[in-house]
Amino acid sequence: VLLGLSASALAGERLQALRSRGVVSCGVADKVPGYSQRLSDGRYAGFEADLCRAIAAAIFGDAGRARFAAIETVHEFLADERIDLAFHRLSWTLTREAPGQLEFGPIVLHDEPGGASKEPLAPLLRSDDQDLSRIVRWVIFALIEAEELGIDHARQPADWPPAETAASLGLSLGWAQRSVAAVGNYGELYARHFGRGSATPMSRGLNRLPRDGGILYAPPVR
Repeated sequence: VLLGLSASALAGERLQALRSRGVVSCGVADKVPGYSQRLSDGRYAGFEADLCRAIAAAIFGDAGRARFAAIETVHEFLADERIDLAFHRLSWTLTREAPGQLEFGPIVLHDEPGGASKEPLAPLLRSDDQDLSRIVRWVIFALIEAEELGIDHARQPADWPPAETAASLGLSLGWAQRSVAAVGNYGELYARHFGRGSATPMSRGLNRLPRDGGILYAPPVR
């Protein structure tokens, strides 16, 4: 039995459909090291690929339930109903969201390409299922809060987050612990793909927690 099937019958159609398929499908790049790339064995690696795995872990209890579709444009995402959301180094802008078909999730990375400007990168979803959007949003917030609280891939307290958060999202108990156990907290995720020992080192800059001089923030997961 797949974890998360206790969700209300009122769950959005897209969320119901992905549960029926048994996988979360994410549109990603396949040739961008650090963010998302397809390896020679067919696996996808990268910061954005791991965020998709965190969502799969929360919904199904298995990060391996993430599936990846290589896309290059937003139009490709819109054209393929089988893709549930996109992680593709997309900047959250008014003109991408305003037409009403699409909406962005939380900022996952402040890209600073020239040092004087910043690009707020966020996942992109269709505006047809608020239940799925809510899950994506709070999984990302949970990864950030986990870093704030010192919770990591090796240790997830049983009382975090409060039990009622599971019912609020239509997920089974342990949704946040599963996400962190699968990919680590935000700091671990960043270090793995952009840290000094990675193939694509990048100063954390604005992506630090506020206590460390950054602006990466999550509302309380409770």
